[in-house]
Amino acid sequence: MSDAPILGTVNMVTDLEAATDFEKKHTPHIDIDQAGDTYHVTVTVGHEVPHPNQPDHFIDWIELYIGDAPIARFDLSPVVTSPVVSVAVDAEAGAVLRAVEHCNLHGLWAAETTLP
Repeated sequence: MSDAPILGTVNMVTDLEAATDFEKKHTPHIDIDQAGDTYHVTVTVGHEVPHPNQPDHFIDWIELYIGDAPIARFDLSPVVTSPVVSVAVDAEAGAVLRAVEHCNLHGLWAAETTLP
């Protein structure tokens, strides 16, 4: 994939090992820790390759879904925030958790995982 701006549909990288640095810095990374019936979910954009956080290039927001149901949204500001968010989630094992983020220059990026 080129370093050209991506606009329109949601971009989803299926093989992060083969992904470019451009793709790695935009793809949400989902970490899950389980404590009883609660999952502690942390989403980081730019996990392997840092994403810029400047006035002209930043992550605008991060949303979480279980299946198609939205469960959380975090609106971020350039410069003073970091694209890392956490939330406690009560859901059933096997549910599909999806993180979607919006880069102000390169559009929508998503990642999915299944709750253990």
